[in-house]
Amino acid sequence: MNKKSFIKGVYFYGTFLDGLMGVLMVISIYTRTLIIPYSSTSNEYQFAMGWAASLMFGWTVLLFWGSFKPIARKSILLMTAFPVVSGLILTEIMTDAMGLANIWLFQSIAIMPVLLISYFLSTKIEQSNVQRE
Repeated sequence: MNKKSFIKGVYFYGTFLDGLMGVLMVISIYTRTLIIPYSSTSNEYQFAMGWAASLMFGWTVLLFWGSFKPIARKSILLMTAFPVVSGLILTEIMTDAMGLANIWLFQSIAIMPVLLISYFLSTKIEQSNVQRE
Protein backbone atom coordinates (compact mmCIF):
# COMPACT_ATOMS: atom_id res chain seq x y z
CA MET A 1 0.00 0.00 0.00
CA ASN A 2 1.43 3.36 -0.93
CA LYS A 3 1.36 6.42 1.33
CA LYS A 4 -1.43 8.20 -0.53
CA SER A 5 -3.69 5.12 -0.33
CA PHE A 6 -3.02 4.89 3.41
CA ILE A 7 -3.92 8.56 3.87
CA LYS A 8 -7.08 8.14 1.79
CA GLY A 9 -7.98 5.12 3.92
CA VAL A 10 -7.70 7.23 7.06
CA TYR A 11 -10.16 9.73 5.58
CA PHE A 12 -12.60 6.92 4.75
CA TYR A 13 -12.17 5.36 8.20
CA GLY A 14 -13.02 8.72 9.79
CA THR A 15 -15.95 9.17 7.42
CA PHE A 16 -17.33 5.76 8.40
CA LEU A 17 -16.86 6.28 12.15
CA ASP A 18 -18.36 9.76 12.18
CA GLY A 19 -21.32 8.69 10.07
CA LEU A 20 -21.93 5.70 12.34
CA MET A 21 -21.70 7.84 15.47
CA GLY A 22 -24.09 10.40 13.99
CA VAL A 23 -26.67 7.68 13.35
CA LEU A 24 -26.16 6.22 16.84
CA MET A 25 -26.56 9.68 18.38
CA VAL A 26 -29.89 10.14 16.65
CA ILE A 27 -31.01 6.66 17.73
CA SER A 28 -29.90 7.32 21.33
CA ILE A 29 -32.39 10.17 21.51
CA TYR A 30 -35.08 7.50 21.53
CA THR A 31 -33.41 4.37 22.92
CA ARG A 32 -30.13 3.01 24.24
CA THR A 33 -27.61 1.48 21.88
CA LEU A 34 -24.67 -0.83 22.42
CA ILE A 35 -22.23 2.01 21.74
CA ILE A 36 -24.18 4.75 23.57
CA PRO A 37 -25.57 2.79 26.52
CA TYR A 38 -27.52 5.67 28.03
CA SER A 39 -30.49 7.60 26.80
CA SER A 40 -32.92 10.11 28.15
CA THR A 41 -36.25 11.48 27.19
CA SER A 42 -35.34 14.86 28.68
CA ASN A 43 -35.50 17.82 26.37
CA GLU A 44 -31.94 18.77 27.31
CA TYR A 45 -30.52 15.37 26.32
CA GLN A 46 -32.45 15.27 23.07
CA PHE A 47 -31.37 18.81 22.22
CA ALA A 48 -27.70 18.09 22.98
CA MET A 49 -27.69 14.83 21.01
CA GLY A 50 -29.44 16.49 18.09
CA TRP A 51 -26.76 19.18 17.97
CA ALA A 52 -23.98 16.63 18.41
CA ALA A 53 -25.37 14.44 15.62
CA SER A 54 -25.59 17.43 13.28
CA LEU A 55 -21.95 18.30 13.94
CA MET A 56 -20.94 14.65 13.52
CA PHE A 57 -22.70 14.45 10.14
CA GLY A 58 -21.04 17.72 9.12
CA TRP A 59 -17.61 16.31 9.96
CA THR A 60 -18.51 13.13 8.07
CA VAL A 61 -19.08 15.19 4.93
CA LEU A 62 -15.88 17.18 5.53
CA LEU A 63 -13.77 14.01 5.81
CA PHE A 64 -15.41 12.52 2.73
CA TRP A 65 -14.70 15.72 0.80
CA GLY A 66 -11.10 15.66 2.02
CA SER A 67 -10.62 12.14 0.66
CA PHE A 68 -10.89 13.42 -2.92
CA LYS A 69 -7.71 15.50 -2.53
CA PRO A 70 -6.12 13.97 0.57
CA ILE A 71 -2.76 15.72 0.22
CA ALA A 72 -4.07 19.19 -0.63
CA ARG A 73 -6.67 19.00 2.16
CA LYS A 74 -4.33 17.54 4.78
CA SER A 75 -5.26 20.29 7.25
CA ILE A 76 -8.56 18.46 7.76
CA LEU A 77 -6.58 15.63 9.37
CA LEU A 78 -4.90 18.01 11.78
CA MET A 79 -8.22 19.71 12.62
CA THR A 80 -9.73 16.28 13.20
CA ALA A 81 -6.94 15.42 15.65
CA PHE A 82 -7.00 18.83 17.39
CA PRO A 83 -9.52 19.90 18.67
CA VAL A 84 -12.09 17.30 17.55
CA VAL A 85 -10.65 13.92 18.63
CA SER A 86 -8.70 15.40 21.55
CA GLY A 87 -11.93 17.05 22.75
CA LEU A 88 -13.81 13.77 22.40
CA ILE A 89 -11.11 11.98 24.40
CA LEU A 90 -11.38 14.54 27.22
CA THR A 91 -15.17 14.26 27.19
CA GLU A 92 -14.95 10.46 27.30
CA ILE A 93 -12.53 10.61 30.24
CA MET A 94 -14.99 12.87 32.11
CA THR A 95 -17.83 10.50 31.19
CA ASP A 96 -15.90 7.57 32.63
CA ALA A 97 -15.23 9.58 35.79
CA MET A 98 -19.00 10.13 36.15
CA GLY A 99 -19.50 6.37 36.07
CA LEU A 100 -21.05 6.16 32.62
CA ALA A 101 -19.80 3.31 30.48
CA ASN A 102 -17.95 4.47 27.42
CA ILE A 103 -16.18 2.01 25.12
CA TRP A 104 -15.14 4.65 22.56
CA LEU A 105 -12.34 6.06 24.73
CA PHE A 106 -9.72 3.57 23.58
CA GLN A 107 -10.83 3.80 19.95
CA SER A 108 -10.47 7.58 20.07
CA ILE A 109 -7.03 7.35 21.63
CA ALA A 110 -5.98 4.82 18.97
CA ILE A 111 -7.09 7.03 16.05
CA MET A 112 -5.03 10.04 17.19
CA PRO A 113 -1.62 8.69 16.07
CA VAL A 114 -3.11 7.50 12.78
CA LEU A 115 -4.44 11.00 12.05
CA LEU A 116 -1.12 12.62 12.91
CA ILE A 117 0.91 10.10 10.89
CA SER A 118 -1.37 10.70 7.90
CA TYR A 119 -1.00 14.46 8.27
CA PHE A 120 2.80 14.28 8.36
CA LEU A 121 2.89 11.82 5.44
CA SER A 122 0.72 14.26 3.47
CA THR A 123 3.10 17.08 4.30
CA LYS A 124 6.06 14.99 3.18
CA ILE A 125 4.35 14.05 -0.10
CA GLU A 126 3.36 17.66 -0.71
CA GLN A 127 6.93 18.87 -0.11
CA SER A 128 8.38 16.26 -2.47
CA ASN A 129 5.87 17.33 -5.15
CA VAL A 130 6.92 20.98 -4.73
CA GLN A 131 10.61 20.07 -5.02
CA ARG A 132 9.95 18.26 -8.31
CA GLU A 133 8.42 21.39 -9.86
